[in-house]
Amino acid sequence: DILLVSLTVLFVTVVATLPVFAGYMGIKIQIHVLVALLVCLMPTTIGGLLPAIGIAGMDRLLRHNVIAMSGRAIEAAGDVNIVLLDKTGTITLGNRMASEFIPADGIGQEELVRAAMYSSLADETPEGRSIVILAKKELGIRGSGIRQPEGSAFIPFTPESAMSGIDIEGLKIRKGSFQAIKTFADKYGFSISDSVSESVDHISMAGDTPLVVASNSRVLGVVRLKDIIKEGIANRI
Repeated sequence: DILLVSLTVLFVTVVATLPVFAGYMGIKIQIHVLVALLVCLMPTTIGGLLPAIGIAGMDRLLRHNVIAMSGRAIEAAGDVNIVLLDKTGTITLGNRMASEFIPADGIGQEELVRAAMYSSLADETPEGRSIVILAKKELGIRGSGIRQPEGSAFIPFTPESAMSGIDIEGLKIRKGSFQAIKTFADKYGFSISDSVSESVDHISMAGDTPLVVASNSRVLGVVRLKDIIKEGIANRI
């Protein structure tokens, strides 16, 4: 601010005093010439103007815990109307929570809930734990009422399979991404119904994450995982 004010005062002073010096030398300068001179002088302030604007903008952003890498970034941000963000961990808490069980056609709500719960008992991820919590609420049971079925074996999640689950006396229950369950279904000779595919598309379009639950004979339904938006994120953006 001091720099800009000083340059402005300097240029105005130079132009304002020119008629005095010119008159002393017997030269008459018309007003439009002085205005033109002032206009031509002003671009020389750009050298001080742009860094000053950039520094001021970076300082204001830093007060809101936003780091600007350059003054040019500040200038470009002035033309932004739409911001696209990777939502997980950026505008959300990063822990997706189960919020709804959507059974497939011909599948009971309780059957889907129990299958999702059993397949998540050994899942230590926030998503897996939230499925168990929501299932307990849906079934009205306490934590002490949940036991691993006898003779069962847990199947842990791996990046290669993109699914986890449990094997119970020949029954294989799996939960995972749509593509992973589709591969699982193809292996055991059944397909994913249109209603389940529509549920997956609807959940994805809403910005949530679908987890498909299936056994080794049919698809049981979909679990909706919902991202928790950080408090006050709209004001920050």
